[in-house]
Amino acid sequence: MGVFRRPELEKDNPVAPQMYVGPRRRLALARASSPRVSAQGAVAEALQILTLAAEQFVRTVPTSKKRHKERTILLKAIAQAQCHLSDNSQL
Repeated sequence: MGVFRRPELEKDNPVAPQMYVGPRRRLALARASSPRVSAQGAVAEALQILTLAAEQFVRTVPTSKKRHKERTILLKAIAQAQCHLSDNSQL
């Protein structure tokens, strides 16, 4: 008995019908195959730049009773960002 061969199922057959890949699936495949950029490094760099800018802003703004609450919140955020940056640099 002979083996039934179906040319449409052959791996390298250029005549074989291709499976339809929609735009969403095509974009997902392109994202999956694209080289990944180190997101953690980019976030750490952005956080460092933001922290430096916030520190400069706090230094230039005069202290006043009206802005004391906002200034305190900003200083706490700067301290928290610096803690995260120091934790990431140890890894």
